[in-house]
Amino acid sequence: MPFDGAGVSGNDALAAVLFLGAINETMQAYGTLNSSPWTAESFGADDRRAAALKEYVAHAVVFSMGTAALAAWIAHGRKATWSILAGAALVNIYLVWLYMRASRRGRDAGDSSWSNG
Repeated sequence: MPFDGAGVSGNDALAAVLFLGAINETMQAYGTLNSSPWTAESFGADDRRAAALKEYVAHAVVFSMGTAALAAWIAHGRKATWSILAGAALVNIYLVWLYMRASRRGRDAGDSSWSNG
């Protein structure tokens, strides 16, 4: 059965777009401030690099949640506010987990080679 949009208000559609925008901006923050989980895993075996990774992940969380909070304030609607903040928070939770897992894997691999065997 095709979706005909019945029962969807303009506010609902806008909230969905803002949710997707918050997810995209959070992903962009990580892409800009970190190279990739692969890089973190492949080159993060030593303490200095692991600490640097955690610092950049923290920057990404603060930046993405700050921009999400600003967008939520600009939108200033209950549904829009929660859509924006929830989208950014969910992606942050996932990406922090992903980068910390990559960091653990890199440390477990050691520094005798540049990647896992």
